[in-house]
Amino acid sequence: MDIIEKQIYQTVIDTIPNPIIITDGRSIIRCNQHFLQFFAYKTLKDFKKVHDCVCALFIKGENYFSLDDINKDTFWINHFIQNKNIDKVILLDQQKQKHIFKININTLEEDANKHVVVFTDITATEKEKVHLKELAFHDQLTGIYNRQFFHKLLKKEHENMRRFKDTLSIMMFDIDHFKRVNDTYGHDIGDAVLVTLSTLVTKYLRENDIFVRWGGEEFIILLPRTNVSMAYEKAHTLRKIIENYSDTILPKFTVSFGVTQILTEDKDQSCFIRVDKALYQAKIKRNDVVLL
Repeated sequence: MDIIEKQIYQTVIDTIPNPIIITDGRSIIRCNQHFLQFFAYKTLKDFKKVHDCVCALFIKGENYFSLDDINKDTFWINHFIQNKNIDKVILLDQQKQKHIFKININTLEEDANKHVVVFTDITATEKEKVHLKELAFHDQLTGIYNRQFFHKLLKKEHENMRRFKDTLSIMMFDIDHFKRVNDTYGHDIGDAVLVTLSTLVTKYLRENDIFVRWGGEEFIILLPRTNVSMAYEKAHTLRKIIENYSDTILPKFTVSFGVTQILTEDKDQSCFIRVDKALYQAKIKRNDVVLL
């Protein structure tokens, strides 16, 4: 390629609004201005003084490629070409902000050892996917897990319980006289009570405890590695915390709990039948905990 052809080629790739490089897999041979602007370098020579290869800048992340995914003898370009399902990387811009890029690689016809790599920024799209996933798994009012997602989590924890011969307990609770709260103060205050309760309970849960809005004013907490005695004590602790909570805006409210241990032989709805029955008995007295 003569000087004029190189200038024309450079002009063409500079007009494309994506970072672009031409590489042999080891080193960058050519790049466009958008690539340099992203990393805040004036020239490719300046970039190469600091970085041997752009691949070293790929940040490790679930479902995103980094050099940790391959051995030292494998060129990252070859790995991408051979594995069509691998096409996304994470890079930091000059402000250290994360960007997610989809990578498209085309091999030059005149030289099979050289490849054109186009980086397409899909950060906004990926964030939207995460957001939609969050909406699918979480209750929109309280932000905790929803009922639909709970069954997947329960199945996983039940399998872990069998495999590791561990204990697993569950508690169900709801707000006493919640209809009276809505009727007296209105649904906005009722919603605020639900949000406040969720926030309050979350503060006293372990990281691996699974907190779910079951529906309306009913909630469930799944407690891995917790026997029924420990779950019973935990329920009493939460009951007292909620009973003693006061707010200048919200009315006082209490909660009743049903508690049971999930057994290895439990199938389908059997554990729910027990915990629901325990909650029903607790609701007779109100502000109580019943173990079955």
